[in-house]
Amino acid sequence: MQESQIVNVEITGINHRGEGVGRAEGVVIFVPGAVPGERVTVRVEEWRKNHAYGAILEIAGNTDQRQTPACPVSARCGGCTLQHIAYAEQLRLKTELVRQDMTRIGGAAGVPVRDIIGMADPWHYRNNVRFKVRRRAGEVELGFFARGSHRLVADEGSDGPNLCLLAHRDLNRVAAQVRDILTGCPAATPLPAEIMLRRGSTGEIMVVLIGDKGQAQGFITPAEKMAGIPGVVSVACHMRAGGKRPGGRFSTLAGRDYVVDELDGLKFKISAPSFYQVNPAQTAVLYRQALEYCALRGGEEVADAYCGVGTVALYVARYAGAVRGYEVVPGAVRDAGTNAALNGLVNTRFYAGVVERVLPAHVAKGYRPDVVVLDPPRSGCRPEVLDALAASGAGRVVYISCNPATLARDVKRLTCLGYSLQEVQPVDMFPHTMHVEAIILLQRQKP
Repeated sequence: MQESQIVNVEITGINHRGEGVGRAEGVVIFVPGAVPGERVTVRVEEWRKNHAYGAILEIAGNTDQRQTPACPVSARCGGCTLQHIAYAEQLRLKTELVRQDMTRIGGAAGVPVRDIIGMADPWHYRNNVRFKVRRRAGEVELGFFARGSHRLVADEGSDGPNLCLLAHRDLNRVAAQVRDILTGCPAATPLPAEIMLRRGSTGEIMVVLIGDKGQAQGFITPAEKMAGIPGVVSVACHMRAGGKRPGGRFSTLAGRDYVVDELDGLKFKISAPSFYQVNPAQTAVLYRQALEYCALRGGEEVADAYCGVGTVALYVARYAGAVRGYEVVPGAVRDAGTNAALNGLVNTRFYAGVVERVLPAHVAKGYRPDVVVLDPPRSGCRPEVLDALAASGAGRVVYISCNPATLARDVKRLTCLGYSLQEVQPVDMFPHTMHVEAIILLQRQKP
């Protein structure tokens, strides 16, 4: 096989990136935009040692699971890889993906993987969106990078400029107004590389201008104008650290330094650097399931690792004896403490630091939680965290993950440490993308 070769491929599956998977001449071929069950003719665009990538030229054998994408740029934009697949089929494929990872990576064949919980309306669900910014022919454009590149895809949809069908409509409205303000600034005004918009369920909106060191002063005038956009209560800037270094400096340019969100009777103040789930409707579904898995009776000690602004910690604190939260981002820890006070929950304590250092240190000093809740980043948990929770003797582990592969890897380690996987519940937090959230329950096996 070679590049530019034309081959026929039967699509038999889909991968973690949402690409159709098939074989031709004994070689695995990944085909963006293909649907399992289709027969397609493709041009080989890229050839590697043991696989290739193909572009669809013709669909010979169609499937009733294909649909016309609602977004006119979905085939080019790197955000939505599944809009061409009927939503019910998206859900089936995601459930099967979780099941395969649990069996192949986690060694958990036979463990119940429940059908994924989908959304009644899988559009405009995101309360957080991040646009790339560029100036072209004197006009500022907002958009997203094309798949696998740094080429900006900007489009004007029926609901307004730079429409994103996954973002809340208020965020699309504010994005258009932010764009117009930036376009109207003098040419000497620095242009942010990105803007991030965050919306609380209260309707409050935060605008974050993301740029490089030294640009903050130049953002002040446009930020003051943005603060006048209806719904905007906070305009902040994030000065990136530069290069590949993580982090950077956040500061408030206009208005408050937070927005308020409400979730199942709890209020949360969220600052610019803090992580917060992007799909409020499905977040409630996820956390209710977490609470069910915790099986609290009122006196338990709960540890919440990677606690962010304290959403899960406070959610379970209403039913537990005491909760400790662990988080690496100092601003999120401050938010968590503020949120505990805001909700009158005095049975919580939050600790700032690298989780794989702080939690094991507490366990070494005698900390013995009854239940441990884990909600790590996509990379999953470091072995030190899993070893520490096993050493603590916690009877239950409730693990929330946005990456089924690393979740399955960690399940395998926890199984070796004496825990038994009881159930897996996928939740569709990101419709029209291949990302999937899953929550699992593990119980400590009796000696």
